Amino acid sequence: MAGYMTKLQGYLYEGEFTNGTGAPVENGVLVALGSGDDAGKMVLPAANANTKFVCKEVAAIYDGIPAYRFIVTAIDTPVYFVENGFELNIGEGEYDTTIYATKDGAFLRAHPLQVGEEFVTNMVTGTPVAGTEYSVKADGTIG
Repeated sequence: MAGYMTKLQGYLYEGEFTNGTGAPVENGVLVALGSGDDAGKMVLPAANANTKFVCKEVAAIYDGIPAYRFIVTAIDTPVYFVENGFELNIGEGEYDTTIYATKDGAFLRAHPLQVGEEFVTNMVTGTPVAGTEYSVKADGTIG
C-alpha cells in the first residue's frame, strides 16, 4: 500500500521516533506521538472526528492502484503522515515500493500534518468520494 505528500507547508519530518504500533507500518498511514510507556514511539492515533480531511480527488497511482488525494482542513491533535524513504539495494534486482513497510521498533519517518497540506494515500476505510469530509480512524486510516 502506498502514500506520499504532494503539498507541504514546510519540509519537516520526524525521524527520531520508532514504530511502536506493534506491527509493520506502510507509507500513507496516519500515526500519533506516543506518551507514557510509548514515549519516543509513533503509535496508531485515537479516532478523532475533529481532525478533518476533504477528499480532493479520486486518483490512481503506481500504474493503477486506486488512491485518494486529501487536503487537511482541520487539526485537533497532532497527527503524522508516514512517508518513509526506501531501504533498497538498487542494482540487485527489481523492487516494489508499494509493499514497503517499516518494521515494529525501527525508525519511522513521519510528517506532522498542517492545515492546507495535501497528500495521496490508499490507506482509507471505505471508498472516499471527492468533495466529502473525512476524519482519522483508530487504525491510522482516513474514513
